[in-house]
Amino acid sequence: MNVLKITTTPIKLSMSSQKARLESHLPEPEVGIIRTPSRLDMKSETIKVNMDTSAARDSLGFKTARSLNRDAAVFGKQAAADAAGRYAQMGNQMMQIQKGVTIPGIVQNQMMAQTKVTTGFEFLPAAGPEISWDPGSLSIDYTPSQIEFDPQTDRQEAVYVPGELRISVEQYPRVEIEYMGDPMYVPPSAAPDFEEGDGLS
Repeated sequence: MNVLKITTTPIKLSMSSQKARLESHLPEPEVGIIRTPSRLDMKSETIKVNMDTSAARDSLGFKTARSLNRDAAVFGKQAAADAAGRYAQMGNQMMQIQKGVTIPGIVQNQMMAQTKVTTGFEFLPAAGPEISWDPGSLSIDYTPSQIEFDPQTDRQEAVYVPGELRISVEQYPRVEIEYMGDPMYVPPSAAPDFEEGDGLS
């Protein structure tokens, strides 16, 4: 007769697994457009008229300081030349005194020559204005519009997720031993129902 009862409980495991995967994200491409507008530059210069009336004013007697100095120089040279000529002529006449020429006659001839009056007509102003001009100009500088493309390319992002294996212990193993017989007392006289003569042969 078996007086021991042995009960065993096996281990209980649960397993869950996840496959490895590669997660990738491809961003949407972006294109930047830079536009430079066209440009038109125009530069114009009007006609420039130059008018010089200094000669006309000089003929009317309205002289500038420069003209006065120039005329005075010309007049001085002419006066010196005329005086030299008169003196030379007077000297030549004095050299002919032996021919009946007298000094008072020479002086009288000189004075008569100086009092000689010349009459003439002159239209004023004697010179018209000097007119000149610089032609006008027009320059055009045209810069056409430009379009530039600037693509924004992002790198593809990839994330690797490794595989996973999970093992969970839902029930641990155990062994239960149960004694099915009557208790054994040592010494036997300790048993509550011990009688004399029990256990003796």
